[in-house]
Amino acid sequence: MPSMTALPTLSGRPPLPQRPQPHERDGRQPQPGDGHPHPHTARHDDVARETLTALYTAYGPLVLRTAARALRPDDRDLADDLAQDVWLDTWLHLLRGGGVLHDPAGFLTTRTRRLAREQAADYGDDLALHHLTQTIGDAA
Repeated sequence: MPSMTALPTLSGRPPLPQRPQPHERDGRQPQPGDGHPHPHTARHDDVARETLTALYTAYGPLVLRTAARALRPDDRDLADDLAQDVWLDTWLHLLRGGGVLHDPAGFLTTRTRRLAREQAADYGDDLALHHLTQTIGDAA
C-alpha cells in the first residue's frame, strides 16, 4: 500500500498557507520597540503623574487617617496597605481619563471607605475569612 504522503497533488489549487512560527516576524506580530511610549500616551501619563503627586502631597495624611478609622482596632496595622490600594486605584482612575477631581478630599475618602468595605467583605481573602470565623465562633 502506498504512503499517503507520497501521493502527488491532484488539485491545481495552491497549497494552504502555513501558520507562522512564534519566532517568525511577518509584520503582524508586535515588534520590540525602543521602550518609549507613544507621545500622546506619555504626555497623558505625565499629567496623571503630576496630578497624583499633588494629590498625595496634599491628601496623603487624610487618606491614612480615613483608612485607620475605617478599620477595626485590631487591624490598624493594615491602614498603610489600604492607603496604598487607594492610591493605586486613584492612579488607575487618572490613567483611564477620570478627568478633573472637583472635590479631591471627598473622592479620596469615599474611595478609601469603599475599598475598606470591599476588603472586609472579600471572603476569598484568608484574613477576612479568619476574622469572620472568629466573629461567628463555634456556631458556624
